[in-house]
Amino acid sequence: MCQELAKAYLSVYDSETFGAELIKNLQHVSSVGKLEIKYDLTDEGTRLSKVFLTVLRTIDVSLHTLKSNCRVLQKKRINKDTDIGRLFAEMGYVVSNFDEQNGELQDKSDMTGEHILGRLIRRSGRVYSSHDDKNYEGALKDLVTHLNRYFEVCHFPIRPRPRTPCNVYEMLVWLTGLPHNPVYDALLEDGLSAPFKDPAKQTKEAGDGFEFPVFDLQTSHIDAYPSNITYKNTARTIDHICSKAYDVLAPIVGHGNASTVYACDFPSNTLNLKYPAGGEDCLNTLLDILRRLLPQLQYLFHRCNVTDTYYGWRNCKYGRDVPTAKWPCSDHSSDKATYEATCQTKCKPKCKTTCQPTSPLMSYLNDCLSAHLPHQIVTVGCKSECKTCPSNSPGMPCRMPFGFRGFSGSTKTGMDICESIRLFLGSGLVSSLLCLIPRPPSTLPEHFNFALQLGNMLHKGKSSGGNGVSAAFIKSIESASIRLYENPMELTDALSGAYGNTQSDHSHTSGEPKHAPLSSLSMNNSCMLPKTDNIFCGPYLQSLHQDSYYSLAEKHCNLYLSWAIYLPWQFWNYLKTLYDSFCSISCQDWGCSGCLKGDKCKTGKHGTDYNCRCWSVVKCRGVQSTFYSYGFAFGDAKKLLDENELRYCHDFCKQLENILNSQFFKDLLQKCDEFIFTIRQPFIWLNVALWSLSLFYLICVMVGRLDVLHIKSHLRIPSSHKITAQSLLAAAQVGRLAKISYLQP
Repeated sequence: MCQELAKAYLSVYDSETFGAELIKNLQHVSSVGKLEIKYDLTDEGTRLSKVFLTVLRTIDVSLHTLKSNCRVLQKKRINKDTDIGRLFAEMGYVVSNFDEQNGELQDKSDMTGEHILGRLIRRSGRVYSSHDDKNYEGALKDLVTHLNRYFEVCHFPIRPRPRTPCNVYEMLVWLTGLPHNPVYDALLEDGLSAPFKDPAKQTKEAGDGFEFPVFDLQTSHIDAYPSNITYKNTARTIDHICSKAYDVLAPIVGHGNASTVYACDFPSNTLNLKYPAGGEDCLNTLLDILRRLLPQLQYLFHRCNVTDTYYGWRNCKYGRDVPTAKWPCSDHSSDKATYEATCQTKCKPKCKTTCQPTSPLMSYLNDCLSAHLPHQIVTVGCKSECKTCPSNSPGMPCRMPFGFRGFSGSTKTGMDICESIRLFLGSGLVSSLLCLIPRPPSTLPEHFNFALQLGNMLHKGKSSGGNGVSAAFIKSIESASIRLYENPMELTDALSGAYGNTQSDHSHTSGEPKHAPLSSLSMNNSCMLPKTDNIFCGPYLQSLHQDSYYSLAEKHCNLYLSWAIYLPWQFWNYLKTLYDSFCSISCQDWGCSGCLKGDKCKTGKHGTDYNCRCWSVVKCRGVQSTFYSYGFAFGDAKKLLDENELRYCHDFCKQLENILNSQFFKDLLQKCDEFIFTIRQPFIWLNVALWSLSLFYLICVMVGRLDVLHIKSHLRIPSSHKITAQSLLAAAQVGRLAKISYLQP
């Protein structure tokens, strides 16, 4: 009986009374024939109101999810073997096993999704009046409407000295409040419409005796690789990331309590964050925030998606009571679960007093994890400023702090964070936004991602008979060179050869490490060739900036061509910096057990040979932090640790060296030089001709007088040897060329 009574649906707050007053200064005021009640909330009343507003959103989202799933799963019973049962388990209910009534919910044939749907939907007296998600009535809809209006009102006041978000926490809060800010409509109508407007797609309509252009924005799209970008999907993407930003914040910091921030304060801009006034400015700010936010979330997603077996954080705990590296060591209680004997039943548990371990995930969220410390960012936007970006490591991206401090939620694991970030990122949704206003790659991970995507685009365009973006890229080559560059395919082949055209095909020539493309560092599988071939491609690297250049638009091909021509030298230097940093890893400083003697694995020589005694590149403690500092995560830690695809520090170091010394890269730099010379060739020869003409005049001046050459000197000095080349060109009526500044003495 006790077990059955424990399943009763009674809230722990049932019949709870509040000892403090909820309101104060109660007044009855008569206004325009009506009696109004006015009062002020006490601190207790304010907290109680925020609890209700926070719970209201949770109820709205949960019931909507339940309604949608019950509509599809009407014939399913509620147990652990059904999807609807697993849904209730995710919502916090104890679900019974199949045909075993050992949970809170009924596992009966008449208790199915259809029955629950009938309890939710009816014309009157239920939560929803219809199945339509937009056109329905009910008390819950009215409450949610008033809640959204409250958020909008909170954004109306002009705030003194608003500040730009400078960490992940503030940026997520900024996104949750964006739909409720007055600038949101301007963002969708003015800011977002500008990249999609195409004069070639406008139609003309007549009215009142005149014609005017008409552009259908709702059906507009941008031709892009790998798929087109439509205005509708882009607008939905903005709405998606703003709504899912709340779902990332709440699982991490919790829904709030009296000592922290309540979740209902996220959309109301209690942090006094700055929102631009115009739609175009808001779009630029949004894209800048996403470019800084996504790499941090990507790294957190990659680490939390892998278990501790593969050196991930999926099982690591975080929450209000989880200690971090900043906490003082005050608890030395014994952990019986950790030191319990496992040999024979007669053995007693060997408990001993020890320091309680800290969670690396919790330390990372608190910005105190060793070798993962963030930079000190002062402001973001057009004039971003960071006080701690290293100047001696070119290509290293700025590391955004997380800024999570007030945790109010219960203890959870990295798996919960992983799932919330997975929903936030979607399936390539966010990357389409960054394609609207592209920015040239300035760091190593940005270069890396742009190069791989450009190589894939050119290869698929060639192998499939051409696509819109690859064809536009070739046209950009022809137009930029005024058709002087006779064979654009030579340049595109050099680009796809150096950067790689696939990440799944190991089509390497045996014994030819000089033909190593960039994609060999990000393969789907390891290429297990004999060591004598010196080819060690594998899934080493995954750029944290993978969303920045995932989509390549046809309209921006001129920009892509400019980056592809002028940036390879800088890209090579960045790769060389990564190589030097990898070789400078000190296994002794990181405490790698196999290298503590330091007789073989020495600083500056790490990975240059099989001197590192770490069993895998993943197990080497200094590699993860080095990759992270350069904006990378492991491409596939599981495969790098697999005995059939095992990779060592020497393998990565050697393959990166192969890329730096590859013939592909040399050919690319040579083709870029040739292209630059080709487009500058007309001006070069014109400049040579003008200088030759000037030299001819000067030689003639030294041989004979000016009047012999029938040139009337406009100078009032007798010494003809002081006549400058600029004066000679002016006398010959060359025109504006006489104003060239470098012809002056």
